[in-house]
Amino acid sequence: MQHLLGHNFFKISAIFWTLLIFYLCLNDVPSLPSIPIDNIDKIIHFIFYFVFVFLWIKSIKHISLRYFLIVLFMALCLGISIEFLQEKFTKNRVFDRYDIVANALGAITSLFIVKFYNAIQNKNISH
Repeated sequence: MQHLLGHNFFKISAIFWTLLIFYLCLNDVPSLPSIPIDNIDKIIHFIFYFVFVFLWIKSIKHISLRYFLIVLFMALCLGISIEFLQEKFTKNRVFDRYDIVANALGAITSLFIVKFYNAIQNKNISH
């Protein structure tokens, strides 16, 4: 029972995180506090998509390479789509190809870390 609750927690978290990405990226917020860190927006994009992939992968019981690739594909499509939507539907946001690169790097990094972690877990379980 607890195993099923764990996956439901991740599924609910993944849905919430996806909606949060949409909200934060497509909402015109003209006066965000400035953080004096170079490329902080790229770091935030990286984190958004790192967590996105992590939560969606953890939300299922039976992990497969096919599912990993589907989640990665969805993350890449979401990141690209949001950039175009920002350009079209917001006043204070613009299309930025480097945001797409940061999104993709976050998603790919998460995929490799989760895959590596699962491989270690499976090796430890089989011993």
